[in-house]
Amino acid sequence: MRAHDLVEPLPLVTRTTDGVAAVKILAGRAASGVVVQNADGVVEAVVSGVDLLRLVVPRYVLDDPRLAHVYDEAGAEELVSRLRGRTVGDLLDDERVHLRPVPPAVLPEDTVMEIAALMCAERLPMVLVRDRSGRLHGGITLSRLLGAVLDLCGSAQ
Repeated sequence: MRAHDLVEPLPLVTRTTDGVAAVKILAGRAASGVVVQNADGVVEAVVSGVDLLRLVVPRYVLDDPRLAHVYDEAGAEELVSRLRGRTVGDLLDDERVHLRPVPPAVLPEDTVMEIAALMCAERLPMVLVRDRSGRLHGGITLSRLLGAVLDLCGSAQ
């Protein structure tokens, strides 16, 4: 099994993507974060869903989570309104956002062991898949890799 067998599309956004649209991309794909790329297709950053969430939760609730009990479902509109009119670029420039390192890349022909070794060495739960020309094919998550390892050894049951 090779990287090209495991690659998945990435939840891609740009700095000009609307904040609400970025959250919709996350929610629609059940992803743990979004990958920010520039106009040339170069990956600039990885932003976790938790960091996006931190931008919509009022600071006083983050400082004292006991205050969260005053919010009900109607408070969800307030949370979303904090993203309206803000772009991913605005969010990246916010000091509360922790940018994750850009994951390293493997080649489409790399093996499961090569992918696993790189994830372990970098201590990252995801790698990018790029061909020799630099074109991005997608990514491989730790869960996808572990599933493949189980499939290969016949222990997936």
